[in-house]
Amino acid sequence: MVRSTVFSIVFIFISIISYAQDTALLRGYLLQHRYTIDLKSRHAFDMLPVLMKGKNLFVLGEGGSHELDLYTPLKSGILDQLVKQNLKYFFLELGRSTSSILDKYLHSQTDTCSSAFTNYCDICTHEKFYLQKGTNFKIVGIDFEIRIDFYTNINALFRHADLEKLPVTRAFLANLMDSTVLKMTHKDFMKFYRKKRKEFYENKIAIKQELGDKSNELEYLVTNHNTTRPNLDRNPAMTRNLLHEITPLDTSAVYFLTIGMAHSLPCEHYSLVHKLSRTEQLKNRILVMNLHCDNCSVNGEKLEVKSPMRFLNHQDILNCFRSAANSELVLFDLSQLPPEFSNIKKYGDLLLFAKNQH
Repeated sequence: MVRSTVFSIVFIFISIISYAQDTALLRGYLLQHRYTIDLKSRHAFDMLPVLMKGKNLFVLGEGGSHELDLYTPLKSGILDQLVKQNLKYFFLELGRSTSSILDKYLHSQTDTCSSAFTNYCDICTHEKFYLQKGTNFKIVGIDFEIRIDFYTNINALFRHADLEKLPVTRAFLANLMDSTVLKMTHKDFMKFYRKKRKEFYENKIAIKQELGDKSNELEYLVTNHNTTRPNLDRNPAMTRNLLHEITPLDTSAVYFLTIGMAHSLPCEHYSLVHKLSRTEQLKNRILVMNLHCDNCSVNGEKLEVKSPMRFLNHQDILNCFRSAANSELVLFDLSQLPPEFSNIKKYGDLLLFAKNQH
């Protein structure tokens, strides 16, 4: 009994020493692999071209809340580097209809932005700067459709068309252009959308004969793979949508995806990033930067302290990052972490540690 007690005390003592050494090792590593980020500088993310070497998809995992004001200048700062590397698509956690409206606004195909899209178009105003430099990239949505955006897009496409001369198209569009779409619940709209998708494929040849090239945009809007309700697992459908856009992969280009951390954690088998990392197109070609927001708030409400990156819920580990974060925004390169910290590395290649944001 005495021997067992002594053994237990020795084991605990050794574990404490070992843990203290590990914590010191982590703190030392973080101090050597950090970048202070100043979003007011055009050189905030000058390190990205080196970090992106051999990669094609850059993922920003939006931690804490999609509503942080931080994300507008953050995305612009990242874009400033990615456009220099032949940025092809900017993927958003939005539906095809919403993103199509934003892309037209971005490319000045429309000068107006309805009130429903004001916040998004404010973001796109920042992106217009890069297009003026001669860089051409497309905004693409991979999430489910929103009723009002879908209705707005379909009506914008065909409100001036002479449908009397297009009988098959007129029959297909009849209930799509009807405002009753706006009165549906999301569940009913998704059911309706799946039905119309099937109907389109059944009449695709006839519709294409009537519309010509214009049928391509209609097909894109009505054939979204993602008809999952918001509270269910959207990752498989978003995976298919993203792969649909990039196949075949252009290895001379880069792609940018911003998405919530429920979808951006490589270690979670259900996540979009995990699924993409196992595909032939993107295996070993994804660079993930997740964000942890420390002492942040949205609309005056303090964000939850608990992080989906579980290693940061351990106080000593969190304090290592806090003490190494010498400004409000610090980027940590986790890609070369020692084997002792493999549990941290599996959450992504980069961690942007943000303090006191709103």
